[in-house]
Amino acid sequence: MSVPPRLSVDFYDDDGFDWEAAVQEIDRACAFASASAPAPAPAPAPTPAPVHHPLPPRPPEPSASAPLHRPPAAGGGTARQSTLDRFVDSFTKRRLEKERPAPAPVQAASWGVGVEPVGGGLGRPGVRAGEGCSGQANERAVEDRFIESFTRRQQEKERAASEVAPALAGGQGRPAARAGKGCSGRGNRAGKGCSRRPSMEIEYGLCAVSLDHEAVKTWIYPTNVEVREYQKYMVEKALFTNTLIALPTGLGKTFIAAVVMYNYFRWFPEGKIIFTCPSRPLVTQQIEACHNTVGIPQEWIIDMKGDQCPSIRSVHWKSKRVFFVTPQVLQNDIQSGICMVQQIVCLVIDEAHRASGNYAYCMVIRELLAARVPLRILALTATPGSKHSDIQSVIDNLNISELIYCDEEDSRVNQYVNTRKVELVQVPFGSDATQVADMLLDIIRPHINRLRDAGVIDHRDYSNWTQFELLKFKDKFKEVPPPNIHEIERGEIERSFVILGPLCHTRKLLLSHGTQFAHGYLDKRLKGGSLNLMHKNEFFWRLKEKMKLSSSHSITPKVQELKRLMVEHFNTDSNLKDSRIIIFSHYRESVNEIYCSLQDIDDKLVRPVEFIGQSSAGNQLKGQSQKTQQAILKKFRSGVYNVLVATSIGEEGLDIIEVDLVICFDANVSPLRMIQRMGRTGRKNEGRVDILL
Repeated sequence: MSVPPRLSVDFYDDDGFDWEAAVQEIDRACAFASASAPAPAPAPAPTPAPVHHPLPPRPPEPSASAPLHRPPAAGGGTARQSTLDRFVDSFTKRRLEKERPAPAPVQAASWGVGVEPVGGGLGRPGVRAGEGCSGQANERAVEDRFIESFTRRQQEKERAASEVAPALAGGQGRPAARAGKGCSGRGNRAGKGCSRRPSMEIEYGLCAVSLDHEAVKTWIYPTNVEVREYQKYMVEKALFTNTLIALPTGLGKTFIAAVVMYNYFRWFPEGKIIFTCPSRPLVTQQIEACHNTVGIPQEWIIDMKGDQCPSIRSVHWKSKRVFFVTPQVLQNDIQSGICMVQQIVCLVIDEAHRASGNYAYCMVIRELLAARVPLRILALTATPGSKHSDIQSVIDNLNISELIYCDEEDSRVNQYVNTRKVELVQVPFGSDATQVADMLLDIIRPHINRLRDAGVIDHRDYSNWTQFELLKFKDKFKEVPPPNIHEIERGEIERSFVILGPLCHTRKLLLSHGTQFAHGYLDKRLKGGSLNLMHKNEFFWRLKEKMKLSSSHSITPKVQELKRLMVEHFNTDSNLKDSRIIIFSHYRESVNEIYCSLQDIDDKLVRPVEFIGQSSAGNQLKGQSQKTQQAILKKFRSGVYNVLVATSIGEEGLDIIEVDLVICFDANVSPLRMIQRMGRTGRKNEGRVDILL
């Protein structure tokens, strides 16, 4: 790849400095001088060894994929040494000229109560009076670029050493952000032991947008609504530190985000502020919520949609300042280059507990850190994780410095929490379902015994095995098979693993969703070929016939109990006629079964609607488009529908304050998802959660 004859390099961006191109530029100058100069006369005596002047430290060795520097052709040694000597002399002279006593620190303007100058937190360099956040380097000769870059590198190393030493010695100054710090002693337990991501791990470039020095002297907090001290505290933290806020549903996480966004909108007149949500309904909801909270002009706000062509989104990235977007669209636009990443000053991440593995949230943060973008990150969730490792993973993946956690019993928030009554409803299993469960165990038992006898699984009860646990033992067996097992026996063990997976999952579905749903799943596995080994098993075909017969009789006991609870809820009090109910079930087929069973109830009392995701992959029921989802939520809020039968898409973030009853049709979901479900009620008035067992 050819190198341009002259480079325009931002010498403030040390890590972006192209050392190889600069050395090549010196080489070309040496080669040119050598070619144009007359050949030197033979030296009468050996030339004394040259004096080595102090040069800038060598840059890191290039990677295997980087182009290696090659010296110029032979014959240019004298001219090369002369060029390098001139460069060193120039460096020494300019370095002496630039050395002068450090200027006295500028006295900061007086700050209001609760206001703190920007730059105190992770990722945002402090700004001196009279200095903007941007500085385009003038085009310079290679000597100037080396001198400035080397000088700044040395100053940064000295400054970093002076800052780290007092911190390690327990010196004074701004205290390090403490992840795990809650609003109260009780709140500390959720994040206990989680460590903040050290700010020294990341090197940031300078901000590419200008700072309004008058606006940054203050930060604004709305007083036209009730001022809650915990919200004000969290806003102040989030303004100056990368913060993860874990706050129960309905306590104003969106309000906190809107205030932070508005202040960054004021401070950086050319900066980009981004609010990311994991689903389109949440994006639409948060746009409205933020607009009602703070006065960001509508002409600066845009709802970025994935179905827009990239050229249109590119225009929006250039002309707008506040963006509401899903993380997948944001990731794609960063990777394609149409997102103006260097102008991003604030990123809000909703439902931050999703930030694990290669989810789009994690990929976006990695892209921004790789680009050395100095932005503020605010992450929001009601459930940071059920395990210490999960919480720490979110902290690491989102580059968080401060974790603030409050639960509903915390003294600062409990006065704002409405009572939520949780009832466990035990539903009789039914004689048909009991017979089917026993027949399933009779088929499962011999295969479990075979695996036990071979020593490849433990000796827990037959009914306690799940498909996921069996898969882990299967993988372990395939990786390291016991040496005492012969080839024939090994094949039988592998066949038992193949059979047990779908059979154990069928039993799980039978217990949680009933015979009809379990029979549908078994049919799919049989057609898909995963149960081909059962074709000659007489007990299996008896089981299937029994399930088919039981499914045709009537609706399952759980659905019957569900209908009873709903009718009882609406008939108990005339004031509840305008209330709303959300029913959660994990599977689309189950949602459809529940929805169909509710059709025979008087529509003056119960008006149900399905609410499911967009994807239509595999054998799933066809998904709903974004437009359909938004229309359903609008009609649900207005009262056209009063019962929402939803999959997991309805668990996160939906702000429907009129919901008085949440019914969890399946209780065997993760604790995190159960908390999300329960958070849909008790937001404005007292609420109730019924969990069907």
